Amino acid sequence: MAFNIKEFKSNISAFGYLKPHNYEVAVSVPPFMQGSSLISSDGTERPIRQVTDKMLVHRIDQVSIPGVSLYSVDVQRYGIGPTQKMPFNAFFHDTTFTVLLDKKADLYHFWYDWVRGIFEFNGKETPNEIVPSYETRYKSDFSSVMQIIFYDNEKNVVKRINLYDAFPSSVREIPLAWNDQGDLIRLSISITYSQFTVDSGGIKLK
Repeated sequence: MAFNIKEFKSNISAFGYLKPHNYEVAVSVPPFMQGSSLISSDGTERPIRQVTDKMLVHRIDQVSIPGVSLYSVDVQRYGIGPTQKMPFNAFFHDTTFTVLLDKKADLYHFWYDWVRGIFEFNGKETPNEIVPSYETRYKSDFSSVMQIIFYDNEKNVVKRINLYDAFPSSVREIPLAWNDQGDLIRLSISITYSQFTVDSGGIKLK
């Protein structure tokens, strides 16, 4: 079918479109961090919940909606001859948060301490050295629920994507440069999870 500009404009007018900046991310504090406080570099102490609810929700300036792939094997339809792919399992892709750091780098410490709390690679500092314990917590202690919400142009909720048993699997390196005078420091975090669901709408299967 040949492209018809009138039909295209009519379709856009009827069904609208979504923009990639209409979203927010909610991050639940993992159990082992609940009730704790974050101490800033100037000695200011604030509850972790205040950091996530008041600051983090406004600082995730980029996020990837989760993807899913199917594992499959090549099967010969009739025992011989051409093959076709038959799925047998699903694989959930990690998602990535890009966080705009605050002036005291409290959000850096939030994610860094979360990763360190999962696997204690740093440990306590003694007068002569830093002694790590290399202990790993139970997953129920360090995982949480995260939610990606995106909206239409009228600020109505279109979809809620819930990530279950989610936790940061990596905190990426931060490049710094003397000649970079105009940019802002961003922290890239990979988030892994056991499964995800999509709320609000969908296909009604028969």
